[in-house]
Amino acid sequence: RHGEARAEPTAPEDMQEACNRLSDLYELPLRESEILLLLIKGRSTTFLPDALVISEYTAKTHVYNIYKKMDVHLRNELLDLHEKTPRSDCR
Repeated sequence: RHGEARAEPTAPEDMQEACNRLSDLYELPLRESEILLLLIKGRSTTFLPDALVISEYTAKTHVYNIYKKMDVHLRNELLDLHEKTPRSDCR
């Protein structure tokens, strides 16, 4: 309707840009940055081993390390942090 604010879907490049920014801020290695992007895109931990050709244990370890470095405990906290990440000062 006219005059109502509508939520814009996050463009893939915006999502990537925000993930890059978070990866830089929290000094995530490349593999953890890749996993962060997949998590932000809504992929589950069970999706990661097949997609990245890693063991389930390795996938869970990467997710644990990401959560620990970013000081989050739930997926929603990770998504909130992503949404609050400024896009304009990304590289």
